[in-house]
Amino acid sequence: MAKNPNQIDALNLKNWLNSEYDQPKVIDVREDMELEIAKFSYTNIHIPMSKVSLDFVNSKINNFQENKYVIICHMGIRSFAFGQWLLDNKFLGEVWNLEEGIDGWSRFIDKSIPRY
Repeated sequence: MAKNPNQIDALNLKNWLNSEYDQPKVIDVREDMELEIAKFSYTNIHIPMSKVSLDFVNSKINNFQENKYVIICHMGIRSFAFGQWLLDNKFLGEVWNLEEGIDGWSRFIDKSIPRY
């Protein structure tokens, strides 16, 4: 049975990132060209979906496994799927998906981030 990532909206993520408590690591699964259009300044790890494999992901998160993770993409669909994949493969225990992705962040939090 597939485990689903927790959902978080842009405002709650902003509050969490700005809090003093147990801040999450942010994994951005968008492709390089998307990052050039709309950079997310809170990203800790970049894992493009086109490069996802067991070995590649393990090499990227190996030193961070005890953290809470928020996965982001453009609209929240790829990040949700990647979050499920992380949970199914037992890479991480606590995974959150940014609902509406960077697009939602741009609309509700930081309008200086271009929408695409």
